[in-house]
Amino acid sequence: MRMLNILACCVAALLIAGEVARFGGSVRFVPMALDELAVAALLLWAAWRSRRDGAVWHLVGWGAFCGLSLVQLVETADHQMHGPAKAAGPAYLVILSAMFGLGAGAIGRALRLCRVHSGQQ
Repeated sequence: MRMLNILACCVAALLIAGEVARFGGSVRFVPMALDELAVAALLLWAAWRSRRDGAVWHLVGWGAFCGLSLVQLVETADHQMHGPAKAAGPAYLVILSAMFGLGAGAIGRALRLCRVHSGQQ
């Protein structure tokens, strides 16, 4: 559980830092960064609550993270296939795929922890 908590905090910090770097100081900050900031808040909440409630909150946080990364992956792939293609599109596709894989792995780990916590094997 400790590694999952550390991973959630690190990913949340990266999401927050990325959005502040991207939209900080812009009037578009609140509407454009709200989804990433909400997912970061869920991941931080999961890390904080897991000591009391087990890994169930990690399922919520990492599920939201996977949903966010999958939506961004599909939108980027659509731009790359149907235009207008972004110059850094291939790099974005690789990064977003890795993000989705990381989230899916974290969900798998949280599910195993929930089973162990509930006494199921």
